[in-house]
Amino acid sequence: MKKVLIANIFGVGDVLFTTPIIANLKEKYKDLKIDYMCNIRTMDIVNHVPGVNDIYIYEKDLFAGIWHESKTRFLKTAHNLFKDIREQKYDAVFDFTLSRELGLFFKLAGIPKRIGLDYKKRGIFLTDKVPFDGFKNKHVVEYYLDCLRHTGVKSSIKNMALFTDAISQERILSCLREKGIREDAGALIAIVPGGGASWGDNAGRKRWNIDGFADVADSLMEKGNSIAILGDVSESYLCRAVSGRMKGEPAMVVNNFTLPDYMAFLNCCDLVLCNDGGPVHIATALGVKTVSIFGPVDDNVYGPYPAGEDHIVMKNTDLGCRPCYDSFKLPECRNENRCLNDLMPEMVIKACFKLLG
Repeated sequence: MKKVLIANIFGVGDVLFTTPIIANLKEKYKDLKIDYMCNIRTMDIVNHVPGVNDIYIYEKDLFAGIWHESKTRFLKTAHNLFKDIREQKYDAVFDFTLSRELGLFFKLAGIPKRIGLDYKKRGIFLTDKVPFDGFKNKHVVEYYLDCLRHTGVKSSIKNMALFTDAISQERILSCLREKGIREDAGALIAIVPGGGASWGDNAGRKRWNIDGFADVADSLMEKGNSIAILGDVSESYLCRAVSGRMKGEPAMVVNNFTLPDYMAFLNCCDLVLCNDGGPVHIATALGVKTVSIFGPVDDNVYGPYPAGEDHIVMKNTDLGCRPCYDSFKLPECRNENRCLNDLMPEMVIKACFKLLG
């Protein structure tokens, strides 16, 4: 093979879960050109994945809306995007969109080998179908690697991969120097109390409580460590709330990092404490230690990958209803979100100090 397209139009974690495929393909085909289709929100992630050349942007919600309004208009809107894809003459596409419509366009784009997961018979236009009824019992990365193995390529490389650019890294180092955060003055720990934005109104179902994060932050600070509380612009209220509940004052509270600067900041950290979501996967791919808090979601499926001693998952193992998120569906909670609310700060503090040594 000379040219391959990978299509994944979902969130940060989903994109990073495909990076072992890229590494294994590059291992087998040294001169292989790999391009990527993603959404606008994950573009900066894909830009920092080793081995990716060109990027196509596909906004799922926009195109889905047009598809339901008018099939003719959808075809016209998508024409320019797929004209470029058709002209590239790809040998294969790894299609993780779970979409009939995109599957059709990859076929019309003349891509002869179309590999993907056949979910609810949506893979009608795939040439190489891997049976699939939802992510369960094993990690998403392994499902994606099943598609690679289906083509006869070995999956010896398991780690996710991500790099930070030199400009962002120097900008963050300069920021840390300005704040007086020195490498010889204890650990730098990022605390991310938000996450789960892709769940919309249910985002709170993935988030540990503010008091818990504040208690952990205070305990870490008491040992001479520097605490940075991070989130995106929409999560500024959460970050302020955690900071406001703390006994001490964190070194930084930041809600305006660009994604490249955010990645560079996590890359400078000794530890990241966060909820289930994109930040834990970014930190894992960068090789940063993590303590992550999982509620309704099965960490064996969506947790840090590969699991190891540098990544501790905090979860309530005493509840028979957990995990309840299954096959892309989140049922109504009838147990007062105890999977998160019953997690005590002392447990999380112990996990953080274990990783900090």
